[in-house]
Amino acid sequence: AAEPAPSNEPVSVGQVAPTSRVTPTYPTRAQRRGMEGFVEVEFVIRRDGSVDSGTIRVVNAQPRRMFEQAAEEAIARWQFEPSQQLRRATQRIEFQLR
Repeated sequence: AAEPAPSNEPVSVGQVAPTSRVTPTYPTRAQRRGMEGFVEVEFVIRRDGSVDSGTIRVVNAQPRRMFEQAAEEAIARWQFEPSQQLRRATQRIEFQLR
C-alpha cells in the first residue's frame, strides 16, 4: 500500500526567501527612459523547491507593461528550500536604477 500523497492544494506561505535568486534583466526601454517600478507576483513552489512557471501571475505592477516579463522570467528560475508541500508564494521585485 502506497502512502497517501501529500496534498496537491498549495499552502499559502506569503513571501519566502529564495535559496537561489536570479536578478531580473532591467528592460532597456525602462533604462533609457530612467523608469523605476515594481512587480508583485504570485506563484507555486514545487516540492523540490523549483518554481512552477505555469503558475506565475502578476498581481500588481507599476508602471504597467514595463517590468512584468523581466520579473516573470527571473522568478521562473528561482530556487527555494524543498518542502513536503506545494506552496503558493508572493514576491515583490523592485526595479531601481543603480
